[in-house]
Amino acid sequence: MKIKTIIQILSLIVGCIGLFMLFPMLYSFFTNENVTYSFFVSFLFLSGVGFSLYFILKSKQNDNDKNLSIREGFFIVTFAWIVTILSGTLPYLISGAIPDFTDAFFESASGFTTTGSSILSDIEKLPKSILLWRSLTHWIGGVGIVVIALSIMPILGVAGMQLFKAETPGPTTYKLSPRIKETARIIGLVYLIITAFILLLYLLVGMPVYDAICHAFGTIATGGFSPKNASIGFYHSPLIEYTVVFCMFLSAVNFSLHYSALKGSFKTYLKSEELKWFILIILSSTILISLFLIFENGKTVEGAFRGALFYVVSLISTTGFGTEDYEKWNYGAQLLLITLMYLGGMAGSTSGGIKQIRFIVVVKLINSEIKKYIHPQAVVPVRINGQPIERKIAINILIFTLFYAFVSASAVITLCFDGVDISTSIGAVAAAMNGVGPGLGLVGPVENFSTLPAFAKWVLSGCMLLGRLEIFTILILFSPSFWKK
Repeated sequence: MKIKTIIQILSLIVGCIGLFMLFPMLYSFFTNENVTYSFFVSFLFLSGVGFSLYFILKSKQNDNDKNLSIREGFFIVTFAWIVTILSGTLPYLISGAIPDFTDAFFESASGFTTTGSSILSDIEKLPKSILLWRSLTHWIGGVGIVVIALSIMPILGVAGMQLFKAETPGPTTYKLSPRIKETARIIGLVYLIITAFILLLYLLVGMPVYDAICHAFGTIATGGFSPKNASIGFYHSPLIEYTVVFCMFLSAVNFSLHYSALKGSFKTYLKSEELKWFILIILSSTILISLFLIFENGKTVEGAFRGALFYVVSLISTTGFGTEDYEKWNYGAQLLLITLMYLGGMAGSTSGGIKQIRFIVVVKLINSEIKKYIHPQAVVPVRINGQPIERKIAINILIFTLFYAFVSASAVITLCFDGVDISTSIGAVAAAMNGVGPGLGLVGPVENFSTLPAFAKWVLSGCMLLGRLEIFTILILFSPSFWKK
């Protein structure tokens, strides 16, 4: 392991996180809030330590330190997220907004992993600069800590391909350019453009500037932190709700499709089989839940459709914004919403969950096996967008899906042994593993995670990180073979 290079990269990331704290610090200063000192100390400490280590180690770097192995890539990615989350706790702890370290770590992990679960009971009583930092952690985590790292790799003179592979462990690596630096630049540019577009839409439909900024950060990152206790429900505006639905959907679509559209190739959207499945699942789920709300809850057709559509898109995109309490809905509707959390958005987006592309491959693989039982001699390939997928890749996706379910079940059992009821445990793990935010029971859409035991919060923080890095990036570090030469 190239320890000096690893520490150098991590220290540079820590220094950059310190720089991001200048934004809420300046907001606090110009609005005369009493937490400017907290951000200033956090900025000095993180940037001072981070950049000092970087320059010290840079002077000792040699050519042998520049090429990273895939093993070192996995190690750096995992610890980049951990040190980032730890760095993010400082404003909460120093300001006293969240004085308990476990709670501060949970809130920071939830922010950077774009989960959106919170231990805060009364969000609106906190200083706005703290809430701005809270939403900014979504925006930073959504673009990916390692994408930021890839952008600064040339400063280090280090190759970044192994980091890119470790950060994007999904079924397809969306490398938009032969050069990693260019890929990072493209992803960052698309991310900025969509952020600005969402912010503009929120301003046009009547959100105040501060609210629009916080919600734009939470939307593009599919995170869900809101500066309002009632989330989007605070505005009581159908226009705002429909606009947020569109923006959440936009953020859950593969960024490579957006990039193609920005280049003028809008037909790429029409050719994507994953996008067609995604839209079909959203529409069918919305219609089904709307019928429940009309016949069992007595809602109007438009009210039922809007409520169902909002939560279907909010949870399948793993954003987690809310407008009402879905725990008052039919149990079947609640179970369907939990299922949507696990399906998640499209690969190559900021969404969590298993991802639509994996779901499609698993369904087609099962269909292929059924046909082979009927016609043993038949060759039934699994195709995506008309192109056959290697059977080995399809089997790997099936294994990942099963292991994802196994880890989720293990976490639920662990929470139950810690004294958490079964409904809350299932909802909390679904929210944490899939990066959603609200769950069921004591952590439902009008509740928060503050009442959970400290051990349960640590388990869920681990689930957030496992879900964000799609399990294997972290679990591979616990394999004995990982540490062998």
